[in-house]
Amino acid sequence: MKVTTNIGKLDLIKFNLSVLPKMRSTYITILVIASLTFIYITWSKGLPENSRELVIHLVSSAIGGLLGMFFGIVFNMTTILLMSSAKNGVLGEHTYTLLPEGLIETTSANESLNKWHGVVSVKPAGSYLLIQVAACLFHVIPKRSFDSSEQFEEFTSQAIAHWQQAHNTANNQAQPS
Repeated sequence: MKVTTNIGKLDLIKFNLSVLPKMRSTYITILVIASLTFIYITWSKGLPENSRELVIHLVSSAIGGLLGMFFGIVFNMTTILLMSSAKNGVLGEHTYTLLPEGLIETTSANESLNKWHGVVSVKPAGSYLLIQVAACLFHVIPKRSFDSSEQFEEFTSQAIAHWQQAHNTANNQAQPS
């Protein structure tokens, strides 16, 4: 099964905004920044002497963690958008072909095969099919690339079936007889 799509900058923004709240690292980052903010506030103002000061320290730290994460996201999104282009194969036309062996991606910049046993996950997310090939690397296939919702569902089902088959086979081979 094959689909051709055209990935734009808006797709990258929507994808990142939909994935960030689901990533564990987002919350770890907020916690680390909040902890560092708490340490800085405690170092500069001293230990809180009463519960009111403690609440102020904690609320300020939480706000610092959220603001730090927000500015980190803005910086990362800006960097992604500035560095992404059709020349490097991130934006523009992508052709995805599902095979029992893996997913073939063809762009003006490259052609690659991701074998199903190496794919981390395959899942629909709103109006996108996300095929995760590494910790922070995804193939993003918009639903709008298909002539109908049924074609999108069929493509998604077939991708999931290939992925599950590869992982079930790998798990069965790893288990001793």
